[in-house]
This record gives sequence, structure tokens and C-alpha cells, in this order.
Amino acid sequence: MGIWHRLQRHADSVGDTALAIVGAGYVGTGVVHSIHQSPGMRPAIVVNRNTSRGVAAFAALGYSVDDVTVSSDRATLVDAITAGTPCVTDSTEHLATLPISVVIEATGALNYGTETMLSMLDAGKHVVSFNAEVDALLGWRLHQCAAENGVIYTIADGDQPGVLFRLQQQVEAMGFDVTAYLNCKRHLNVHQNPETGAGYAARDSTSALMTTAFGDGTKMQVEQAVVANATGCVPDVRGMHGIESTVATAAVDIPAALSGPGCVDFTLGGDFGAGVGIVAQHPNAKLHEAAMRFYKMGDGPDYFFFRPYHLVHLEIPMTVAEAVLDNEPLASVDGPHTAEVLAIAKKDLVAGENLDSIGGFTAYGHIDTAANATGLLPIGLVEFATMTDAVPQDDPIPLTSVTLDTSLTVVREWLALHNG
Repeated sequence: MGIWHRLQRHADSVGDTALAIVGAGYVGTGVVHSIHQSPGMRPAIVVNRNTSRGVAAFAALGYSVDDVTVSSDRATLVDAITAGTPCVTDSTEHLATLPISVVIEATGALNYGTETMLSMLDAGKHVVSFNAEVDALLGWRLHQCAAENGVIYTIADGDQPGVLFRLQQQVEAMGFDVTAYLNCKRHLNVHQNPETGAGYAARDSTSALMTTAFGDGTKMQVEQAVVANATGCVPDVRGMHGIESTVATAAVDIPAALSGPGCVDFTLGGDFGAGVGIVAQHPNAKLHEAAMRFYKMGDGPDYFFFRPYHLVHLEIPMTVAEAVLDNEPLASVDGPHTAEVLAIAKKDLVAGENLDSIGGFTAYGHIDTAANATGLLPIGLVEFATMTDAVPQDDPIPLTSVTLDTSLTVVREWLALHNG
């Protein structure tokens, strides 16, 4: 039975599961709308510093402003959620004690996201995350915390890692062994910054930081680290290859570019659009090669399984449903990370310089194996670092060349994860 029908049965038997959405930006607002139209669940409360954005998310569903409870008072929020009234608040202060079962993290913020997710897991709430940046840093820690509290932490369907995990499930269910996981990138300029990328941001109605994180490749590198850490794969080389290919020739081009199986990488250019792909082989290849050829999948032994789209917030009901109905994550990081995304100097950096955030002027991210990343600053901590030594453009930033703000939860958790 499909998830949609199972959710309808869930609604009929126990009612709608109440959800909290943290963040009311582009993705968070979309999540509110997707959850609203899904049976068996409802967007009970939106948390956003600017409460008007949360109200606007509900207003787009047909609620009037007067229909939405905006409050920072716990009792008021409890009463409203219990009554089925949509709520908006500006802080996660009371979220752990509200009558909700699932929290969806959609901010992309590193320290705030870390604090929110760990506190919600400790409070016994399932957490579904669009925050790949935190997952790449602390995925193992988050899964440990979830297990300790008998709940689920999972990356969400819809973004590239989630779509790759779904594709992996389908491919492995047919008996194939996955040999490579591919993100798809149309353009790449590692030195793009918010000024040089301003035109793209205006065109796409996205923030300068988000646009730059896409353009300089950091977002994609982070996403592939999420995939690597959940699958045990590694990048073949620092930063990955960036394989030039097409959908028609990927089954040949990708294995030829990699040194062996068990890799994450990305295609650069070609006709892949916003898709993702998997290269796989079948252990009983001789039994299936004639059928695969007939099904227009090529001559083997490598086959390219491609999905040409990822629909982000539209796909999240699947993740929530599996957490609520099956107590299962989409994917899980069950041991030490295999990959890390390093901070690489986007320009010549000098002592005393405060580094800015992902998508900024000072650093871009390149994935590497966890072993090769020892002693180097991860891109997820760059905004909490100050240079103590000069580092030239395009060099990785050593941890010994920065001071980190250890008052922050994300910094302390990462240091604890790496220092035992």
C-alpha cells in the first residue's frame, strides 16, 4: 500500500500528527504548504524570527491573519495547537514541551540548527532535516542522539541527498550494487562571491549567500558529504572530479573517471539538469544483461540510473510518514564520518580576518576523505573562525591557523566528535 493511503488510514484511526516547521524561508514555507495538503499530518506551528513570514505561509493556504495565533506564551500555544489553530512563534524556547511529534528543520543555519535539532531529539521529538550543512558536520552525533531518545533523526526527501537515498533504495531492491552516487552541476566557479553572483541571485529571487553557495559548489560538496557519510562512500579525489558527460554516455564515462567503486562525485555540464544519478552493477550480470539491453539501459556491466529532478519541499511528506508510521529514517549515519567538507581560501586570507559564512567572500568547500581532513577547518565552522595566520588563495585552512568560538554548540559538538 502506498504512503498516501497509509497516511489516510492514519488520519482516520488516530487523527493528524502535529508538526512544527522551523524556518519560514523559501523551503520552510513550501514545507508548510506540502504538509497541509497531506493526509494524516498538519503544520501546527511555524517558528521564525520574523513572525510575519510564518503568518504569510498560512495565509497562502487561505487562513486570514485573525485565524493564526501568534504568541511566545507557552500556554497560549498549547491551547491553540490542541484546538487545531495554526500557530506562529519567534523562538524555539517552548517547542520541546508543545504537543507536537515531529520537527522539520528548514533554516540551513549551523549553530541555531544544531541547537534546535539536538534539543528536540532530547525532548523525544522526531526530527526531519533539510539542513545538509549540519548533517555533513554532525550526522553521526544527531543519529546517536536520536537513538538515545528512541526517536528518529533523518535527512529529508526532496533535496539531492534524499533523492539519492530513495534512488539507492530502488536500485538495491532490484539486486544491484551501487558503485557511485552522482550529484549534477551545470556550472561551477569556486571563486564566485555575493558581488559577482548578484545577477544570478536577482534572476532567481534567491539570497546572495544561497546563490553563491550554489555557484561556488559548496552546497553540492556538502550534499555529497551527507551521502558519503550515510553510505560509507568517499570522494575519489579532493573536491571530486566533476565528470563531463551526458545521460546517454554516463554509464561509460563515470566509471572510467573513477579509480574504483564506492565513490561520490558529480557531473559537470551535460544534459542532466537538476537531476541525480547512481551507477550500479548487478552481481548476476549475465542473467540480466540481455534484459537490460532490451530495456535500453546499455550493454553493462555498469548501468546509470537517473532521476532528472528533485522537488525539495514537495517530497517531504514521504520522510515524515516513514518516521511517524514506521519509526524509520530515510538514511542513517551509523559510525564515524567517511568524508568532511574542507574550508578552502577563496582569496588570500590574513591574520586577524574574521571569516564569513558559506556562500560568502572568504571560503568555499571541497569534500575529502575524513582521514585527509585531519587538522583542517571544515566549511561548516568557517563563520565561527578568525584567522591567526595567513593562508593563500585555494589552500585549505588549517585548524592551527584559526581560533574558533567554542561558546557555540555546533563548534563544541564537532570538536567532541573528533576528539573523542
